[in-house]
Amino acid sequence: MRLKLSRFFTLVASLCVLAMIAQAATPPADPGDEVLKFLDHTIDWYRRNTSFCQTPANTDEVLFRDSVQKSSLQVVCQAFDYAYAEAAMLSATQNAPAAAGNDAQRRLAAAAAAAARRIAQIQADLDALDVQASGAAPTSQPAIAAHRDKLLAELNLAKTRQQVVQDFAAFSSDQNASSETLTQKIADLEGTVPEAAAARVARAQGGVSSAAPVPAASPPQTVLPEQFGVIGLVGQLFTLSHRMGEITQLATQTDDLAQANSDLRDPLRIALMNAVHRGDVLAQNHDTDDPKALAAEKQQLDALTVQYKQLTDIVIPLGEQNVVIQATHENLIQWRLAVERDYKNALGLLVIRLGAMATALLILLCISKAWKEITFRLVSDIRRRRQFLVIRRLVVGCFVILILLGGVVTEFGSLATYAGLLTAGIAVALQTVILSGVAHFFLIGRFGVRVGDRISIGGITGDVIEVGLFRLYIMELGGDHGSPQATGRVAVFANSVLFQPTAFFKQLPGADYGWHELALTLAPDSDYRLVETHLLKAVEQVYGDYRQSIEAQHARVGEAVHVQITPPHPEGRLRFVDNGLEFVVRYPVELKRAAEIDDRITRKLLETIANEPKLKLAAAGAKIRAVEA
Repeated sequence: MRLKLSRFFTLVASLCVLAMIAQAATPPADPGDEVLKFLDHTIDWYRRNTSFCQTPANTDEVLFRDSVQKSSLQVVCQAFDYAYAEAAMLSATQNAPAAAGNDAQRRLAAAAAAAARRIAQIQADLDALDVQASGAAPTSQPAIAAHRDKLLAELNLAKTRQQVVQDFAAFSSDQNASSETLTQKIADLEGTVPEAAAARVARAQGGVSSAAPVPAASPPQTVLPEQFGVIGLVGQLFTLSHRMGEITQLATQTDDLAQANSDLRDPLRIALMNAVHRGDVLAQNHDTDDPKALAAEKQQLDALTVQYKQLTDIVIPLGEQNVVIQATHENLIQWRLAVERDYKNALGLLVIRLGAMATALLILLCISKAWKEITFRLVSDIRRRRQFLVIRRLVVGCFVILILLGGVVTEFGSLATYAGLLTAGIAVALQTVILSGVAHFFLIGRFGVRVGDRISIGGITGDVIEVGLFRLYIMELGGDHGSPQATGRVAVFANSVLFQPTAFFKQLPGADYGWHELALTLAPDSDYRLVETHLLKAVEQVYGDYRQSIEAQHARVGEAVHVQITPPHPEGRLRFVDNGLEFVVRYPVELKRAAEIDDRITRKLLETIANEPKLKLAAAGAKIRAVEA
């Protein structure tokens, strides 16, 4: 157990010794590196500010942008002032020991010269000894060889001393050149910021410079959130949010730069206060009249004066830079507040715009609902009800589109241009569809087509079964003209057929009757008076059964068209033909009972002819001919 504890303490002691050796071996921080690091930090901060200030900004941000840009340039110029002053102080600090130790330098030079003379002397002695050895007796050769070995040892020692002196001299030269190297590095960094170099030259020349100017910022933009739609306001919110984040980041970096400035100023301020305190102490010391003591105090005061001037040359740029940094930070905060106000304004407008759109849509939906309820309550005709509902959908849809476009679109002028071009293209591509949609409103008008009406289009006759928005559906009728029957087919026409030259026939509004005629060829010897009276009377007897229906329909037609129309009644005409005397009778019929009425009239006419001997049909080949008027 004791052995393990002893090993543990031995290991701990070894680690402590190694740590102390490593700490002792770590070289001290170079002040020049701290200066370059601070310069890099300041230049990076300046470039970030300049890059951000070149982005587009509205008129409210121009003042803050210009202020931040100018103060950033001033900060980087003061950083170079500090760096050059620090390099000058480091150079003076490193050259002071050399100036105070000129005797040591001279001694090094004298030692180097003495070593060179000693080497030359020893070499001359060796040459003389070699000449002496060539003519000496054999008995004296060992002594000469021993003397020569001694001289060689002295020559090696002299050369070694000369090498050591040269190394010390080279080291001293490198130390003296280090400050020049730092100044060159600072100048190289200043070359990467030409506007800062130009500003420093202008300040040195009294404000006149032809060097590179500060990078120009983008011109201000007049942005009115009221002009934006919903999409534009959302994009503006994202832009302003990103802008606030960038300004906040710049403010944070400004705080970091201010902290780095404070870390550099604090030791310098303490050293400056110490120098002032030491100067006050030496200035108040009047206790001695010794010339040597007074000369020493004078020398100390002169050294303090030089040190005070060097420190003030460094502290003043740092202090001015700190003030400008704080002002820049305050401008960034105010800038962010201005952008935040714009953000809140845009957000409020977005909420108002969305609320207005939602309110308008809600009101529109309520109107649509009320329209539907009123239609179902007041309009009993299914056809008319469907028409009102179609119109309702169209109107509501158009208003919904207008509300959405009014809330979303930013520029109505651009929208009008785009909509005009789009409408022209659609009109050309869909001209038939558009024409059919327009014709639909003519078809459902006052004298339009209703479901159940019998119409004829292009030689096709049928009953209307549906009037669509773009198409018209007809149940085709075929067979005998007096008794047409459904063929089982549906004829479909585009509503635009209304504007075509194709014949389009339909019943008058309220009229469900038509005209038929029958032609009978009688024998030439038939009494024409009996033909006219008896046959026409027979037709009127059949017509009397449905006269009231025809007259009621006629009355409705007169009310609808406001045109004087002769009341319908049967009419008969006589004329000569090749086979004899032809009697033609025209009479109104109800379309739904046309075949039945034709049959009844035909039977009544035949019965009348059979009961009257003086009325005879024509001989062979005579027939009854029924023609639809």
